[in-house]
Amino acid sequence: MSVVSLPRRDVVAPRTAPSPSRPRIRPTTPTPSTTKRATRGRHVTTQGRLASISVLKKSVAIVAVAVILALFGSMLETNRQVELHQLQSEVLQDQSSYATQVGSLTNLSAPSVVVSQANALHLVNPTSVTQVPATSLDAILPLPHFTGYAPVTSRTQR
Repeated sequence: MSVVSLPRRDVVAPRTAPSPSRPRIRPTTPTPSTTKRATRGRHVTTQGRLASISVLKKSVAIVAVAVILALFGSMLETNRQVELHQLQSEVLQDQSSYATQVGSLTNLSAPSVVVSQANALHLVNPTSVTQVPATSLDAILPLPHFTGYAPVTSRTQR
């Protein structure tokens, strides 16, 4: 808890009236008017601009400034919390879209999809294997018979 303390004014004790039994006598010495300076009394205090304002007004002003500063700080904190909430919701949306994209791309790269596309491009061994009868390595094999478009020519003359 903070305590605000204001500088105190020196309060001069009020003078008491001179006792009637002893009259006060002022000496009357003539002083030349050319050498006389304007002097202040011994107990006269100079009051500045702040000293002339009452203590109640000062305390009200200080409390008002403190309340304004507290409200300003609270508004800044609330603004930052709103920004943080917006960023968190944006992160959640981005994570959700990322998960959706990962799921769709995972389906595209599944082994069954890859094999079917590779079969269409003739990049994979066929699923049915044709057995060729065993022969000796010295035997000359006949040329293959293609049912497709490519012309068959022999590379060796026999």
